Amino acid sequence: MENSLEQIFHYLNLLQKRKELFFLISFAVMTVLIIGFYFLPKKYKADSTVFIERSVINNLVQGMVVTPDIRDRVRVLRQAMLSRGLVEDVLKTLDVDTQFKNKGQLQEYISKIQERTQVHVNREDLFIVSIVDRNPHFAQNFVNTLIQKYLEQNLSASRQETYGANRFLQEQLDLFKKKLDEAEDKIIEYRKQQDIYLSVDEAAIIADIRQYNRDLDNIALELDRLNARKEQLVKQLKGISPEVAIFSEQTGGNRIETLEARIKVLLLSYTENYPEVVRLRAELEALKKHASGDKGVTNMETRSLNPLYQQVKQEIVSAEAEISALEAGRDRLKKMVAAREKELKEIPENRKKLGVLTQERDSIRTVYQELLARMGRSEVSKQMEIGDKVTTFRVVDPAIFPTKPVSPNMVRMILLAIAAGFGAGGGLVILLDLMDNSIKGISQVKELGLEILAVIPQMNDAVLDQKKQARNRLVYAMAGGYFCLIVCLLAVEVLNIKIFAS
Repeated sequence: MENSLEQIFHYLNLLQKRKELFFLISFAVMTVLIIGFYFLPKKYKADSTVFIERSVINNLVQGMVVTPDIRDRVRVLRQAMLSRGLVEDVLKTLDVDTQFKNKGQLQEYISKIQERTQVHVNREDLFIVSIVDRNPHFAQNFVNTLIQKYLEQNLSASRQETYGANRFLQEQLDLFKKKLDEAEDKIIEYRKQQDIYLSVDEAAIIADIRQYNRDLDNIALELDRLNARKEQLVKQLKGISPEVAIFSEQTGGNRIETLEARIKVLLLSYTENYPEVVRLRAELEALKKHASGDKGVTNMETRSLNPLYQQVKQEIVSAEAEISALEAGRDRLKKMVAAREKELKEIPENRKKLGVLTQERDSIRTVYQELLARMGRSEVSKQMEIGDKVTTFRVVDPAIFPTKPVSPNMVRMILLAIAAGFGAGGGLVILLDLMDNSIKGISQVKELGLEILAVIPQMNDAVLDQKKQARNRLVYAMAGGYFCLIVCLLAVEVLNIKIFAS
């Protein structure tokens, strides 16, 4: 670290000793470079901003019409805008192509123009076109003309695309309308020749047979379930008594009145032959006979139908009815399957051909209807293109005449000249010191291994010292003044940049 500091102080001491040479070389190099930079050719930049504007109508009719996707065009914007054909068209418009003797020179100039032209896309709704050129008039006119030509070409291409699609759909409509008429005529003519007015769809018959067979499988499963339930109910019925005993203790008169009232209620819904009515009348007769002998309280046993027995029996009857209905449906389906199979086997060849003709006609009609719907959307799209109701490009900031050059950057160039000047001055002083082989200090003598006998002190002269100090002040003043001029020049350039930016 100490050696480094000593080396630095040594170099600073060298610069101080040879300050005249250091300042002379430094300011000479700065002056030459700055003057040279000012003589460099100036380049100007012109740019223009274009906004991609989406129409509200485009959102309203979304799904109804087909419009060009602007994202695809933005994706290839730079390639489309800097295409050779478009750039050459711009140069012809500006009469620049007449400056070249042959086609090769023009193509070479177009390549250079393509390299110097920049297209920056911001998001999907804004792009900036710029170019750097020595001629500010050309830069401005080129950017504005390039954007104008591109927008015209873009609009023309979009309309041609829409019109081309509309024309293609119209051609296809006419073609399929002709095919549809021909198919209709073939069907009519064939029906007249074969005296057939109904076509048989073989595929439909096969589909019906398959559906009937699926229904038969479902019926078979349901019959198996019902038969199993019926068997279970029959087994359950065998274990249930048809009648149950009822013991009643009441006076004979009250019991007789109760039975008579019960019989009247049953007769409202059933006949005299209904089992419960017959049983109740028998019980009533027995009570009347018993009542004639004993007028007191009776405690007698009567038997009645078991409700559970009746319920199970009723469920068996319902199951049998369902089984009968399913068996009838199964028989009906089997007959229908047999009839359809017979119909399938007996389809005449001419009916098959009529079915084929009908299918062809229906297929052509489907395509024709789809084309007709697309034709309607295409017509709306065409009207939107005519009225410029789709996505449009709007120039929000056209290129203006550039008054301030972007190259060379004089602030940067002056700073570079200052650094190069001081570097050249310091480097020359250090180089001269390295080339000087004379003894400059006691340390060098010691390094040579020589013995120092005596050191002669430096004798100072007051008059010479005053002259030397005056000369040093003059050198520093001149150097400081000259450097201040350079700094003032730098400040002027910085101020110009700020004024231009504002």
